[in-house]
Amino acid sequence: MAGEAAQFALVFERIVNDTLTALDGIPDERLNRKLELPETNSLFNLAAHLLGAGEFWSLALGAAQTVARDRAAEFSASGGFDELSARAQRWRDGLRTVLAALPDEALEKTVTPPTAYRGTLPQGQMTARECLLHAIEHSALHLGQIQLTRQLLGLPAVAYS
Repeated sequence: MAGEAAQFALVFERIVNDTLTALDGIPDERLNRKLELPETNSLFNLAAHLLGAGEFWSLALGAAQTVARDRAAEFSASGGFDELSARAQRWRDGLRTVLAALPDEALEKTVTPPTAYRGTLPQGQMTARECLLHAIEHSALHLGQIQLTRQLLGLPAVAYS
């Protein structure tokens, strides 16, 4: 049976795949359009943030890898599906090669997440496992926002994995 980290990697891959399914085929103009509601983000912003945060929390904090991240840029970025797909593939590659091979005991290692990325999480150390659980929760939340934003933009429903 695969280790615990490999199971986390499978959940992340499903979230990434569903994110790309939700965005595939959307023209760049709609991908980058913000809703006419206060404090909303475009589909591109939501996906850039989901991928950036997910990769950082899973691979940098969960698996001790170096991951470059600019959180503020995720919310001002614009672009097309191919750019998001390439970013998603980089994260999937890391999930498959690094996270999936992590031994269970490595999940007990403690790390201190950067204050700027903690949001509502308490200050102090977290185990790698706690970082992975946070990343799944956070990624799934933003996938749901992407799915709702699709509907609010009047886009047709898609079938997810």
